[in-house]
This record gives sequence, C-alpha cells and structure tokens, in this order.
Amino acid sequence: MRTILLQAWTLATNTVLDIIRQPVILLLTTTCVVLIGLLPSTAVFAFGEEARLVRDGALALHLVFGLLVAGAAAAATIYTEIKRGTAATVLCKPVSRSLYFLSTYIGVLMVLLLFCATALLSGLLSVRMVLPGMQTDGRIGALFLAAVLVAFGYAATSNFMFRRQFVSQAFIGLLPCLAAAFVTAAWLAPNGHVIRFGSLMAWQMVPAGILVSLAVMVLAALAVSLSTRLPPVLSTSACAALFFLGLVSDYLFRTAAATSWWAGLSYRLLPNWQDFWIVDALSGSGNILWGYVVATAGYAGLYTVAVLSLGLLSFRRVEIL
Repeated sequence: MRTILLQAWTLATNTVLDIIRQPVILLLTTTCVVLIGLLPSTAVFAFGEEARLVRDGALALHLVFGLLVAGAAAAATIYTEIKRGTAATVLCKPVSRSLYFLSTYIGVLMVLLLFCATALLSGLLSVRMVLPGMQTDGRIGALFLAAVLVAFGYAATSNFMFRRQFVSQAFIGLLPCLAAAFVTAAWLAPNGHVIRFGSLMAWQMVPAGILVSLAVMVLAALAVSLSTRLPPVLSTSACAALFFLGLVSDYLFRTAAATSWWAGLSYRLLPNWQDFWIVDALSGSGNILWGYVVATAGYAGLYTVAVLSLGLLSFRRVEIL
C-alpha cells in the first residue's frame, strides 16, 4: 500500500509540474485574474447594482476560464503523454493503468484547485473595490495590482537567479500574493483606517465560488476522460459542447422527457450545471446554505466517479506503443 501511495503521489506531482510549465495555463489564469480585477471599472454606472454585477461577473469568469484551464490541463496529460511515448515508459514499470489514470486526474485537479482559489480571491478583492456612489476603492485596486506584479517579479527573479522556470513560478506565486493582498484588504476601511477583519468582505460569495469550483472538478473529469481518445482540440471542444448542453438541458430535454425516452436519458446523463450556478440566491442579502453546498458536492463527487470510471475503461483499451 505504501508503494502504491508513493507511486500515486509521484505521478500526480509530475502531472502538476508538466501542466504548470505550459504557458497557456499561466496565460489563461492571468487573463482571468486581470479581467476580474477590471470589473469594478466597468460597473460604475450600474446605479446601486455595482457589487452584484462585479460578483456575478467574477463568478462567470471563474467558471468559463475554469473550463478552458481544465481543457488545457487535460490536453497536456494523457493524450500528449501517449503520443510522446512517456506513458509507455511509465507503464513499463510496475504501474497499473488504473493508478496512472487516476493519478493524472488528481494532478489535474490539484492545478485546478490552485486556479479556483486564485480566481475566488480575485473575485473577493474585486467586489471589495466597489464603493457606493459609483466609486471604487483605489487602495484595494493598488493592492490587487501589486499582488500580480509581485508574483511576476518573483518569477522573474527566481528565473534569473536560480534558473527556475518563469511560467511555473509565476503561476504558483499568484495565489500567495493575492492571499496577502486579501488579508491586508480585509483589515482596511475605505478611508484607510483599520477595521474588524473581513467586516467589509462579501463572504456570501465563498459558497458560490465553491459551487463553481465543484463544476470545474466535474469538467476536469470529463476532459481527462475524453483525452484518452481525443486530441487536445477535440477534447476541449467536446467539453465545451457538453458544458453548453448541460446549461440548456432543462429547456431542451426536461419537457420532452415525459414523451421521449432519448430526451429523458439525455436529461439524466448530462451534468446539470444549473445546480452549480445559483448566484441569484445572493440577491439582496441572500445567502447560499452550506447544506446545499454539501449536497451539490455529493452530486459532483458521484458524477465525477462515474465519468472517471468510463474514462478508465476507455484508457484500458487504448493501444500504447
């Protein structure tokens, strides 16, 4: 058992390192963070709805870029490893296909958790920037910008002095830098005075962000499973198609399910992304109950297990040379 766990950890960490070295992962993550940070400047004419628009926009960017990062991360794993011959080298050792496949998914999931935490912190900081009266808090904006610049400055310094890869160091550095900015912002009032920690933060956004992260977890399972058979472009396109069909499944298949067996089957098999997107519950002073988050996590977990089981069956029948 200890040997199996050690093999799984080694494979997962190697997968993480392979993924975060891809420039597209850093590009997508940075683009998501920057766009979230710019949201307050685009919502200054919302007439009292600025915070809601920024919050909903941040969560929407979190979900969309989560889909793109999941597709890009999965593209850099199984299919690419098979074509490069790396998978054959690993499987020649006493490593089972099941362990290789599941460890790869764990590695992809670890990268996505880093991305989701980064996106959620960016969203919380962005909402905190919004002030009543169509204004923004420049101090929070400066902290946000400084966090991104420090992360890239650290990556450049690490690359110059220690020859570490710039892309991976910048991706890893974004999360702690944004976390430091968040902690600092949680103590500050708009006038610069120190206040009770987090009293102005939109904490009700946290369960919504967790739900979006659960959706990204399911998307990762779909992407990794599809990557056993499809090249990167096709697997990402297939994930996007399943994402779109899942969003509109209530309108396309739910009504027809009563009279058509194939519509009923499609409605039950497609992931219902609406279960993960309930930001309307945050309107006004509303909150998302943690019991709902737990129930949705159970649904996401079961769906992920089902998808990974199908992906594992597919991977076992792939010819690896």
